[in-house]
Amino acid sequence: MRRGFALVLVLVFLTASCIIEAKPVSGGSAVENSWVEKASIPTARGYLRTAVVNEKIYAIGGNIFGSNEEYDPATDTWTTKASMPDPQPQFAIAVCQGKIYCIGGMPAGSLGGSGANQVYDPETDSWENKASMPTGRFGLQAQVVDDRIYLIGGRKLLGYNLGFEELNVTEVYDPVSDTWSTKSSIPNSAGYVSVVVDDKIFVIGAVTQIYDPKINTWSIGTAPIEKLVMGVNDESAATAATTGEMAPKRIYVYDGSYLQVYDPLKNSWTFGANPPINRQYLSIAVVNDTLYFIGGFTDHFNNIPGYFKEYNTNEQYIPFGYGTIEQQTFPTATVATISVVTALGIAIAAGLIFYFKKCHH
Repeated sequence: MRRGFALVLVLVFLTASCIIEAKPVSGGSAVENSWVEKASIPTARGYLRTAVVNEKIYAIGGNIFGSNEEYDPATDTWTTKASMPDPQPQFAIAVCQGKIYCIGGMPAGSLGGSGANQVYDPETDSWENKASMPTGRFGLQAQVVDDRIYLIGGRKLLGYNLGFEELNVTEVYDPVSDTWSTKSSIPNSAGYVSVVVDDKIFVIGAVTQIYDPKINTWSIGTAPIEKLVMGVNDESAATAATTGEMAPKRIYVYDGSYLQVYDPLKNSWTFGANPPINRQYLSIAVVNDTLYFIGGFTDHFNNIPGYFKEYNTNEQYIPFGYGTIEQQTFPTATVATISVVTALGIAIAAGLIFYFKKCHH
């Protein structure tokens, strides 16, 4: 009888162990601070924005068109999706409750800035409009904390010969109530990139400003080692953060010249390996703590003939310390499999118990 139970335990353990797996880097082994070329985005462009839903990357907008293309890192393939209804450059993007919010922008042929709030649902491949942002603007960023979207800073176009005005406004959107509220203004509103780490919003430009939504206050962190090329006049840089699940928590900022890495715990910066193709106005997406540098173009303000070029490049970056944090997860598609395995284990156990009881009688 004891042998029967031992055999049951071994069978159940072996069966369950077959369905546990660690999430690997797509397309090869994980070598930290290294690059891997991936399938090119179909539409070459800069000023695009990227968002991640269910481990798939959505590359939306860019320049003045509204292309929407989905990338699956698991298969290294692209699929064309429903285009953005009202395309405009330099909008902000954020994912909240499984939907992608594209907010603001610079409407073609008009002054000021847009307050448009266009929402894309990947499940239905459809768009809808929500309550407009109170302060129309472009060149801003959107970040999500506790299911609310924070829109910080941005610009208002004064005139094609007058330049633009930097805005320091912070407005928060609640997707549940479809309403807006105003929060503490950012101290320095010049061009920036931003990212969330531990529910705090890091706004990085000439200085590093940290916003804590819980207490609605700002603080100052350490500035990048090299002043970002973006300076105070544009937002040509891109940023992303690793979560601490597959790689240590770090913020990665790339401005077309340097890949700089910020450690929020130590409040310090270092350099990472630059991408094979240097470019600006690209977008960075993160899937399972792996970074994807997508699109971009060379500096369009440079007047050297032939210098301007749009890229459809998609480069995967393996961050520092990738794989040093042990993690085993059940793949999302194995819930049904686990149920079947459980039922199978119970059936095997019952059969063996019945068999041994019968043998001993």
